[in-house]
Amino acid sequence: MTSYATSQRLPRADRSDFPPVQREIWDHVVETRKLDFMPNMFAVMGRSPEALRAVAAVGEHVRWHSALDNDLREMVICTVSQAVGNVYEWDHHIHKVPERFRKTVGTLAIEAEPAPVGPALRLCRLVAGGEDVDDALMTDLRAALGDAGLVDLVVMIGYYQLLGSFCAVFGIEVEPAVARVPFNG
Repeated sequence: MTSYATSQRLPRADRSDFPPVQREIWDHVVETRKLDFMPNMFAVMGRSPEALRAVAAVGEHVRWHSALDNDLREMVICTVSQAVGNVYEWDHHIHKVPERFRKTVGTLAIEAEPAPVGPALRLCRLVAGGEDVDDALMTDLRAALGDAGLVDLVVMIGYYQLLGSFCAVFGIEVEPAVARVPFNG
């Protein structure tokens, strides 16, 4: 993974930068994220409205329509974000991780948790780190999550790897209103 750029390399797009026929893309992202603003990451991605549409659609599935429960989704986001050095997503999601896991998410210690949490986060670390995944782990996860859950987990890992690359290359700045929280050691 490339190092996180020290400053944002592209300016934010604005809704008014979108041709009128594509403004629904901007509106849909803001609406589905239940925000009153466009986050920096998506605003920069908006420099290519159709890329924003495609990437946001995958994110919409993995965040709100996947077979994974909300707590596990937030821990997956943080585990992958830490593994790839994505401070933007980490800072946006660490406060959504259940309190009892906040200090261990992203560390080897959390992998001792019972299924599906421990094995799922182990898979996140291995995949995000470019390591091999053995059949036993996949068998355990299939038993714990089912086929749809296992597919959703791997898609979610890939989605947050994509966002990690995007944020690192473009140096996406965390909004001032979002608290900065260091990665877990």
